[in-house]
Amino acid sequence: MNSKPHLPVSTLVLVLIISCCMNAHSQAIREPYAFHPNKEVKVAYLPSAVASSPKNSAVLAATLETAIMQPDVCCDRNSALEPQIPAARDLSLKDLGEKLRGKHYLGTGLPIVVTDQYWSGASANVEAIIGTLMEQRPFLMDWNGRLYVLYGATYDEYLDNSGATEHVIKTLLLVDTRFSDSRRYVTFNRQTDDWAKVNGLLSLAITR
Repeated sequence: MNSKPHLPVSTLVLVLIISCCMNAHSQAIREPYAFHPNKEVKVAYLPSAVASSPKNSAVLAATLETAIMQPDVCCDRNSALEPQIPAARDLSLKDLGEKLRGKHYLGTGLPIVVTDQYWSGASANVEAIIGTLMEQRPFLMDWNGRLYVLYGATYDEYLDNSGATEHVIKTLLLVDTRFSDSRRYVTFNRQTDDWAKVNGLLSLAITR
């Protein structure tokens, strides 16, 4: 009777290693287990403020009014932040956030508190952008030396087997308050526009 040949131990070990590698590769290529392309988030009901002139102070006032979405806070006459605008007109977004931070008073005398969160272009956090927009809170965005309101984004969503979510932004939806015509709505495309020209993002929150 002929017996079957036995594989050397070294061969068995090699087969086992190859099998483990193939299983690991199979698991890797199955992740993410869900992919949702071209999702969109937008802040609804933005104010339609337009800068009264091309001056920096006028553009800043209209941009803040649009981003804060509370006229008694900014920037109607006698609003809480209206007195801060002239001195803040030439500030960077980081300095603007620091200037507006803290307690202010409405025309009625009631206090509000402004908190700020700033990101440089290099430190911008994708998850923070998506999460803040989902909370219906716009940003101020400095792109190539111009001030915009960031009110929406399109993005791809990845879900892995651990339940973690990752977002990849494709476009940012912007408002240029200098204009009331078709030039008002601007799109920043991550594939064709230079992110290095994004100087910063500022989020402001109001507590009454």
